[in-house]
Amino acid sequence: MPTSADVLPLLERYCAAMSSQDREAWLDCFTDDARQEDPVGAPVNVGREAIGKFFDENINDLTLSVTAPPIVIGNEVIAFLRVDIMMGDQKMELPRIVDHILLNDEGTKFASLRAFFDYSELRAAE
Repeated sequence: MPTSADVLPLLERYCAAMSSQDREAWLDCFTDDARQEDPVGAPVNVGREAIGKFFDENINDLTLSVTAPPIVIGNEVIAFLRVDIMMGDQKMELPRIVDHILLNDEGTKFASLRAFFDYSELRAAE
């Protein structure tokens, strides 16, 4: 079973790929048949093509980062993230994102990712 130390590099790779707008590296964090709901309540993207479309529609000048070690139980992960994003000429931050992730059997890719955050927490960066 994967540990927090095993999963952290996958989360860091996911964040780095999104931050550098590296579509293929970001998609490689997911299984080919993965499910992605970002944010929770949005339509679920199923499969590489749909998740790739989500990426294409969300290209922004942003930095996604891990804020704490993940909690890992079996193949389930709770990841703690934040995003800093430029909106026009204003730097904004969403300081609290919690992703619920199901890993594939090998513990190397996301089989499912659900992103929990509250847009009301979006604020000007200090």
